[in-house]
Amino acid sequence: MPRFEERLWAELVEQHGSLLADVPPRTVAPVRRHVRPRRRRLVPVAAVGLALAAGLAAIVIGLGSGGGTSAYAVLSNPDGTVSVTIKELVGVRGASETLASLGVPVRVVPSQRTCPTRPGQFKPARLTAEQSQRISTLAGPADTASVVITPSAIPAGDTVVIGARALSSAAGLGAVGLEIAVYEGAAPTCLRAAGGD
Repeated sequence: MPRFEERLWAELVEQHGSLLADVPPRTVAPVRRHVRPRRRRLVPVAAVGLALAAGLAAIVIGLGSGGGTSAYAVLSNPDGTVSVTIKELVGVRGASETLASLGVPVRVVPSQRTCPTRPGQFKPARLTAEQSQRISTLAGPADTASVVITPSAIPAGDTVVIGARALSSAAGLGAVGLEIAVYEGAAPTCLRAAGGD
């Protein structure tokens, strides 16, 4: 026995000898040094499958703005829908370009009082309330400017236009509001905001 173990054993016998008298003779087991038991790392298959599905089925593209936050997000969902979130008005152009690159007949444009679009210049699509509800629905919490679009519900040749406009808030923080319009054929590059000339 090494010296430390001998001293420890001697001390135990001295202090607790009466208790150790009935213990069978001690055998020294070989000591393994710095050998860790081999553990198999099992990654839950569900988590890996979910991450893979999310990575393959979703395309998330955002433009950075000050502080590293995204001005917009466009998400292609596994069910065929597309989620569009506009956090800042500087994201309008990027979101529209992303939607175009995905081949989705949806454009995001600014909604402003100074929009030069004249009434009657573009032809609104004739949709039933049910068709409109199938095409777009608001998504996310109330303080988020987000909409889910179902491209398969958009009639051939029509374009969904998402107008993004600045809202004033009580806290003085910039908030974004969205409005949806569907046009037959050509679509405007901006929407005239309520209260415009």
